[in-house]
Amino acid sequence: MSYCVNCGVELDRSLTKCPLCSTPVINPNDIDAEKTLPTYPVEYMQNIEKKLRFASANLVTVIFLTALVLCPFCNYVISDKLTWSRYVMPSIIFAWCCAVPPIMIRKNTFLKCVIIDFISAFIYLGAMNMLTTPNINWFVSICVPILLYLFGTFILIYSLSVKKCSVIYIISIGFALAGIFCMMTEYFLRRFRFLEMEFIWSVPVLISCIGIAVLMLIIEKLSKVSALRKRLHI
Repeated sequence: MSYCVNCGVELDRSLTKCPLCSTPVINPNDIDAEKTLPTYPVEYMQNIEKKLRFASANLVTVIFLTALVLCPFCNYVISDKLTWSRYVMPSIIFAWCCAVPPIMIRKNTFLKCVIIDFISAFIYLGAMNMLTTPNINWFVSICVPILLYLFGTFILIYSLSVKKCSVIYIISIGFALAGIFCMMTEYFLRRFRFLEMEFIWSVPVLISCIGIAVLMLIIEKLSKVSALRKRLHI
């Protein structure tokens, strides 16, 4: 009988990987041994994981659904009409969209959750614009371009991580994109308020972010030299 080198669980001779942590099992004494049917089926653990995910998602859904029903009920009982609950209800739905998909989705969780969250943010902010200030269209003027830029930024960072670029390189790209985001935000805010088109606070932020990004790119290039990698503990 052998044990997992990672989590210490007792393993059957027929297993090729740990049923709990999926660590490969390599036993040189049993290479030529006849493989028997596993006594601890992996499918059992997968079914348990699936049931736990569904149970957690259902529990969170019930909590949000309870709040979604109680808010308008309490608001109507107290005020005889719906006032503040009109703003709370879209917020509850948006919170549910951010909380439940990460529990349910297994493959490409980050990418799928980002897509769902941004679609939810579009719908939520559009609804808040119509409920709060229907005569002032700040959603299209400010939120739409900013959300599209943020969505493109997340997709780019995700693509770089999938290509297994170095962490330093990804962080440097993130700093550069953050500086551009600040300048873009100031531009749309000033255009929305019909102010003179000049960049005040975003320029120093952009210069600082670009400087940090260039510095990190230089460090990333130098870190490929083995002697420097040892000195910088990279």
